[in-house]
This record gives sequence, C-alpha cells and structure tokens, in this order.
Amino acid sequence: MMPTNRTPGRVGPAIARYLVFPVMLLIAVASLLPLIETNAWFVRLLDFARLQFMILLVVLLVLYWALRRPRNALGTLPILLISVAIGYHVYRLHPYVPFFGESSAAVAECPAGADLRVLVANLQKGNERADELFRMIREADPHLVLAMETDAWWDQRLAALNPLYPHRAQHIPEDHAFYGMHLLSRLELVGPEVRFLFDTFSPSIHTDVRLGDGTVVAFHGLHPRPPHWLQPSTFRDAHMLAAGLAARESAEPAVVAGDFNAVPWERVTRRAMRIGGLIDPRVGRGFHSTFHAQRPLIFWPLDQVLYQEDFALQDLRVLPGFGSDHYPILVSLCHMPAAARTQAAVGLAPDDLQEARTSIEAARRLARETGG
Repeated sequence: MMPTNRTPGRVGPAIARYLVFPVMLLIAVASLLPLIETNAWFVRLLDFARLQFMILLVVLLVLYWALRRPRNALGTLPILLISVAIGYHVYRLHPYVPFFGESSAAVAECPAGADLRVLVANLQKGNERADELFRMIREADPHLVLAMETDAWWDQRLAALNPLYPHRAQHIPEDHAFYGMHLLSRLELVGPEVRFLFDTFSPSIHTDVRLGDGTVVAFHGLHPRPPHWLQPSTFRDAHMLAAGLAARESAEPAVVAGDFNAVPWERVTRRAMRIGGLIDPRVGRGFHSTFHAQRPLIFWPLDQVLYQEDFALQDLRVLPGFGSDHYPILVSLCHMPAAARTQAAVGLAPDDLQEARTSIEAARRLARETGG
C-alpha cells in the first residue's frame, strides 16, 4: 500500500476550516450588510431572511464545533465572530417571539359598532381561484377587504361581493393590468382616493371609514413596488414613510395596511411605525408569515395591518391559501380610545422626520428622472 498523510483525525478539521467556516463567514457578512445605509435591493432583501440566516448559522456553528473542537483562543475566534452575527439576528427577531411581551392591548369583547375587521389579500397575477377567496371572505366576515394585484378579470369577479360590500374604491392600470387594487367595504367610505405617490403603476388607497357607531377612522392601503434585484428600494421606502406621515397628520385614528414588500424588523418599517405612531400586533404574538405560500424556505411576514393607539386588538390570524403566493391576513380591531392608556407606540427617533422627507424627495426625483 502507498503511504498517505491523510488520517481520519485530520479530515474533520479540514472540512471545518475550508468548507464550514467560509460558508458561515459568507452568511454572517450577508446578515450584517443591511446595516449599510443603501437603497440597493440586493442588500435590502437580505433583511428578509434573518430567521433563515440565524437557523443556518446555528446549525453550521454546531457542525464547526463538532468537527474542529478548538482548544485555544485563536481557534475559538471564528466561533465568537459567528456568535456575534447570531446575536444580532436574535436582537432583531426577539420582539416577535410569542409571549416575549405584547406591545398591543388585547380585548375579548368590543362595544357594538366599534369593531373593525380588516382582511388583506394579495391575489397574485394569474391566480383565478375566486370561489375559494370568496368562501374565505364570507367565513371571516371582514368589514374591509384590501385586494391587491387585481386585474380586469378580478374586477368582474369581485362584483359578486357587491351585495355584501356596497362601498368600494379601486384602480386597474391600463398598461400594468395585473397591478391593481380594490378596497371593498361594508362600512361607508368617506372621501376615498386612489393616489399614485411616486410612480404610475403603484396605486394606494386613502379614505376615511365610518364605523357602525358613527366614529370616523382613517385607512391607508398600500402595495409598494415588489423587490427586484436591478432596482433601488427608493419607491418602496418612500411609500411606507409617506403612509407613516399621513397617519401622523391624520385627525382621525389611523390604520395602515397592505402588502408592504417589507418585513416588520426592517429599518424603514420601524421608522414608518415610529413616525405614524403605529403598533404592530405581531410583536409578542409570532411572525404570522404570509409569503411565500408555496415555498416554505422563503417565508416572511410581508402583509401587515398596523394601527394607532386608539385601537385595541381582538384577533390576528393568517388565513388558508387560495392559490396565491401570499396567504391572506385578518386583523380584528376595536376602536377604544381608553386602550391608549395601556399601550404605546414607539416614540420618534431624532432623525426620523428628516430621513423620511429625504427618502420621499429621493423618490420624487427618481420618478422625474425615470418618468415614473
């Protein structure tokens, strides 16, 4: 037999050093890149995958330890570096761990006419399973249905809900037929508007809603441009920050809802919430992920319903799929001004308003340069 220098005892450390550690380092760097102030989507998208990155790093770290078993300070340095990345993920994600601490007040019962149930559903281009969606809507019985990625086909089918939802605001773009938006309501809509804030094919719906007891509240429905590797996040960020400013300036208690194409722990989401005095019912109640409905490894909470302190939470549920790549989400609220004494939105950071104005101006400038 020919002699060999390879022994079983050296294979494990070699795998740890030349395979496991480089992969861990790559994931750790990807985990920390979103700390950079940038509008590049390939960086901002990395914020979505914090849970997946954290799980991968923990698995690889255990594997690295098992294969190499470092015995000195130099050998433990990689473990310390990767542990920092894991710790950062824990820091960002821990507010959404169930029972960690709910930020929103919850009530079991609501006075008659003070309740507001909001269902948010991204229908997805090409999905035509309307009967399943309608059955779900009838069972959930929401007051408001915000449907996104609607087109002419869906516009015709949604007319079947007119007896249940006589009030509506809607838009179907002619040149982007699948990127429409419908707001269906059992309650009176006061002054509904469809606005195009920064581009010509991302509608948002802004309206006051008269509750059953006569109280008027504000509703802002938005669906910013979805992620794309070759475009900046400028428009998306500006949509969210503009909604936060609109909620802040509203004379009525406000609700902001939609497919934000952003996760709750992103910097821009948290800034929009601080500006608008908005509460995220997911805090302390779990991730309640809504996308992607057919790809369990890519599972993020993109569809959101945020609200101000005058509302208390009755229920938060992700509903079953109906053929879309998003699961619908149902949030049941109770207009209860006394709730403001038992819950509080996170206060403004010193640079929030200025950063929001800068982002919004950047989006307007980009819209002028690109023609929307």
